[in-house]
Amino acid sequence: MAKKELIDKIVGDAKERAREIVADAESKASQMKVAAVEERAALLDSARKMASHAAPEVIRRRRAMAELEGRKLVLAEKQALIAETYDKALAIIKECKEYGSLLVKMILSVAEDGDCVVFASSDYGRVDTKKILAEAMKVGKIRLTESAEKGDFNGGIVLRGKDCDKNLSLEVELETLRSEENITAKVLFS
Repeated sequence: MAKKELIDKIVGDAKERAREIVADAESKASQMKVAAVEERAALLDSARKMASHAAPEVIRRRRAMAELEGRKLVLAEKQALIAETYDKALAIIKECKEYGSLLVKMILSVAEDGDCVVFASSDYGRVDTKKILAEAMKVGKIRLTESAEKGDFNGGIVLRGKDCDKNLSLEVELETLRSEENITAKVLFS
């Protein structure tokens, strides 16, 4: 029976040791759980503080972005309005009864002897191109010819010369005015 007692003692000691290990592990787990809850609370508190400090900056940035987007929209609308104004100006110029005289003045402003005048295809039937050419040659005392080609622009003329061409189409002239001066924007938006 000494063996049985020895085995019972070993098993009893092992069970006791197992209970001590389990109790120690449960104690450590409980301490870790308490520490984790405290750390979580500290992290939440820290995150709240950071968020409350960051909130004004986030709001400021979002407000700045919204203002920028608003300015972009206003600028786009202004540009569309200016473009529409120039389109209407082009139509008014073409319908003006002095349009033929304007074409003569445009020719005389840069024409050189021997230039070939290209009229806009939309001007044929509206103005007497032969009369305009005759008047320009008489006043400028230069020789000009009319091109058989009809221009693919919305009014005005193009002069084809020996050395270079001169584009005096209404679109180019108005775009030049538009890019050089800010008068239209001042008139429309002041």
